[in-house]
Amino acid sequence: MKPFTIYHLFHNLFLSIQQPLVNVIVKEANPDLIYLLGASISRRRTESIFQQSAPTSHHISSCFLLILMQDLGNKETHDWQDKLETNCKAFLPVTIIVLQQSSFKEWLTNGHPFAANVQEIAPIIYKSEQFCLPDHIPTHNEEQPKSLEKFHLEGLRKSKEFLAGSELFRIRKQHAMAAFMLHQCVEQSLRTIIQIGTGYHSNTHSIDRLIRYAGLISYQLPDVFPQHNEADKRLFSLLQKAYIDARYKDYQIANDDLLKLTERAKHIITIVSEVGKQILSSLRSNL
Repeated sequence: MKPFTIYHLFHNLFLSIQQPLVNVIVKEANPDLIYLLGASISRRRTESIFQQSAPTSHHISSCFLLILMQDLGNKETHDWQDKLETNCKAFLPVTIIVLQQSSFKEWLTNGHPFAANVQEIAPIIYKSEQFCLPDHIPTHNEEQPKSLEKFHLEGLRKSKEFLAGSELFRIRKQHAMAAFMLHQCVEQSLRTIIQIGTGYHSNTHSIDRLIRYAGLISYQLPDVFPQHNEADKRLFSLLQKAYIDARYKDYQIANDDLLKLTERAKHIITIVSEVGKQILSSLRSNL
């Protein structure tokens, strides 16, 4: 199978960013393998009274990487992810998944769908000389669509219950708890579609990270919370902080902001429902 389409259409652009990214990551960590999981391409066209005809230019605006490491040192995987993303940001915004290579090898041996798809499709942009991976064991599990459908329905059910809980807290004017329940609603929805679409389970509570991971599956989800202006950023920050601050700190949120976040949470549930059905339908047709 081939990598994603834009990897072929703009292959020279990927080659131009590959080595600088690898240099940053290798300097900070000691990776065994770096996979390119995906990327976003931005397009720019400029015209003026002095130049009324101009070609469209493209550039890679962000990318997704999987990094396998043998030794995490005294850091957790999420610490490495944050550190490497921060260091790469000066060159290019990246979203990174860090895994211990022993875990990834085990997943391959067991036919884990995330590991199998990565090994089969994802381009390798860095590989240490000493590192080698086992062949994954192809599996054709006819029960997988059924189990994923059950997971999908259960995830949506929980999301809707969190949404209903938020509405109740808002009516009772317990706005902080209403925001916390909205955070749980969005988190549950995003976890559900990431698991179904990639096979990867993320244990983060960061809505920002979950939305970026969900962008691997649905182009619509990252657009639910745009970051174009200060109002957008403030609203998203209220949701992001609700997981901890709403329970343990002096967290304040207005009713109007709760209503705006509620509409966006509903939109996310709708997208997860529709995209999930498409994924499950594709799985069934490929059996």
